[in-house]
Amino acid sequence: MTDPGDHSAVLDGLQLVVAGERDAVGTLTALPPDLFVRAGEEIGALRQVFTVCTDPMTEPFRTATERIDALQQHLEDLVRMRSQKILLLALLRAEGRSLDREHQKRMLPVEQALYDEVQGAVDRYRRALIGGAIPPVGAAGDGPVTVECAAAAAAAMEGHAGALAAPLALARVLSPVEPFLGFDGRTYSLEAEDVVTLPPENAAVLRERNIILSILPDK
Repeated sequence: MTDPGDHSAVLDGLQLVVAGERDAVGTLTALPPDLFVRAGEEIGALRQVFTVCTDPMTEPFRTATERIDALQQHLEDLVRMRSQKILLLALLRAEGRSLDREHQKRMLPVEQALYDEVQGAVDRYRRALIGGAIPPVGAAGDGPVTVECAAAAAAAMEGHAGALAAPLALARVLSPVEPFLGFDGRTYSLEAEDVVTLPPENAAVLRERNIILSILPDK
């Protein structure tokens, strides 16, 4: 009989990966290339419990069910977070902005395909509407992402359609943070004692990690 007690390593590892992705505000983390395959195999192995233990009231059945649910939820969370980041990167690149190639190095092949497809689709959409009035992708220069470009990208992103109207959070930085891509599409590099305005989504994460202290409450 397959013992669900032997199947904690993959779940624990996946939890760490999801936590790391959540903490990597605005940036992609490097995933083990076999992460999703291993998680799928783990779910399949846990389902074998149901072939020999059909009573849903027994401990093995309940434990296997809980771990399958947890694995599936972690996978959904990971895909949601990474797809949102990839969509934002693709939208910004379609606007002609120069992005750190490290982001693409951390994409899985299927994620790179998503990035390329979204970027190409947005570029074709813009050209169909504006035609020759816009420069080709990359011609806008290598400067930082502009507020207008970032706002358009953030507004187009599913789940963040109200980003343009969302107020910024005013905060004091308690400890330095590596440069990251904000929910408004701008790149932020924070140093201790800086007083900054941040998108509410980014501010919430940094506040939970005791990296910033709110000066004015989010509205």
